[in-house]
Amino acid sequence: MADTSTSTRASQPPGVDVGATLGSYELVELLGAGAMGRVYRGRHVRLGREVAVKVLNAEYVARPDIVQRFFREARVVNDIDHEHIVEVWDFVEQPGLAYLVMELLEGESLRALMKRRGRKYPPLRRLVGIMTQVCDALAAAHGKGVVHRDLKPDNIFVVPRNGADYAKVLDFGVAKLHDSLDKHETSAGVILGTPHYMAPEQALGREVDGRADVWAAGVVLYEILAGAVPFTAPSFVELATRIREEAPKPLPRKTPRGERIPALLAAAVMRCLEKAPADRFRSMGALADALREPEIRAGGASRLRLLLPVGAALAVAAFAAVRLGVPQRISAARESAGKVARELVDDARAAVLPEPRREGAAGNGQRVPAAPARPPQPPAPASPARPLHAASSSTASRPALAASSRPRGGAAASTRRAAVELDLRSTPAGATVLRLDTGERLGKTPLKVNVAQKPAKVWLQMRLDGYTTVKFAVDLRSDASANVALKRVASKTARR
Repeated sequence: MADTSTSTRASQPPGVDVGATLGSYELVELLGAGAMGRVYRGRHVRLGREVAVKVLNAEYVARPDIVQRFFREARVVNDIDHEHIVEVWDFVEQPGLAYLVMELLEGESLRALMKRRGRKYPPLRRLVGIMTQVCDALAAAHGKGVVHRDLKPDNIFVVPRNGADYAKVLDFGVAKLHDSLDKHETSAGVILGTPHYMAPEQALGREVDGRADVWAAGVVLYEILAGAVPFTAPSFVELATRIREEAPKPLPRKTPRGERIPALLAAAVMRCLEKAPADRFRSMGALADALREPEIRAGGASRLRLLLPVGAALAVAAFAAVRLGVPQRISAARESAGKVARELVDDARAAVLPEPRREGAAGNGQRVPAAPARPPQPPAPASPARPLHAASSSTASRPALAASSRPRGGAAASTRRAAVELDLRSTPAGATVLRLDTGERLGKTPLKVNVAQKPAKVWLQMRLDGYTTVKFAVDLRSDASANVALKRVASKTARR
């Protein structure tokens, strides 16, 4: 990456427009314009090399603070030097003029991709891959002490390379640097960024760190999945209040393309959108690791693979029934196979939210013990009237499902899934309870609620303003109860 430089001329430069020449570059096309400046396609007058030239608007050139922040973008990206961050090759300041020379990107923004409709909307696997690259880039930035503070779909550019997507993070113009210069220019109380993507602490003008970018990444992921940002309001003050106080609506079951959203991905997004920075992913690297989970990468395809052994078992059972002269058992076999298939899908959705691997599950950094599992039950004797069970040997690798969710008691067993009751209390009362595998808000404590029985544990979250958020697991095989003592946040008064 080339060194940055500054040049000054005594004479006033000519007007900037298509056809003008800035230094060694002729401006050949206007690519875009914003509040701060315009971006042109430029061509080196001798070498023919094409670049992007970002020109600061004339009304800001006379303000040294804005010019300095504009040029910091070159300094920041040169210092990070990451493949998924746009390269800046030079910056130039002249009387009445300031501009950057950057690599020219041929592609489209993530915002443009998200404007497509129906089956043209990008597949979930593709979007998750793009966001994983973005997280890698910002992890490198955070490692250099740089917080982007303005992550949004407009600042994520997607370039096709070798038949694959290659993401580039743009616009570090409002990035926060951990040095004395930045502390002087962007002290607490100064709000920079795009409101809908701001973390609660950022919207309030407080000091921010890399977890503000984690929040913004969560907003982008939410928007990718739901087709809209999680918080909107007619004014900035109302928007900041909602961001700080309200929980985001649960994600829909499907993306704008119609793909089912994996439960693990929905839980990861909701974790990014925790109000307290300590409750989010601790780093962009941790979020990138979560996005690389096989259940997220595979999406609905993983559930389809779960159904293949059941389909094979059904075929074997039906064939055996016909050969044995008992075609009346085919209907029972089909019904039982359908039930096992539904249980496999439900179990897959519930099991994709594992116990956090890096951070403690509770807001105070301590892992909350999971609800004790029910003692293992002895297997029920095999019933000769259910040949499907013997044929379903491909599910033997799932002992929890085999032991707890298959029907017992012969043909009289009900195929309808029972409900279990959750009795949830907190001290003090009034805590909001959120189910993390689905994003569903269950209500406020004290709370008794019926949910569908599942052969798995799921994670719940209790949160109450002024108290540390707590996460804990409950087993949905039977009725469960929990009484959580919430710990007051000692520093809350000081932060207000």
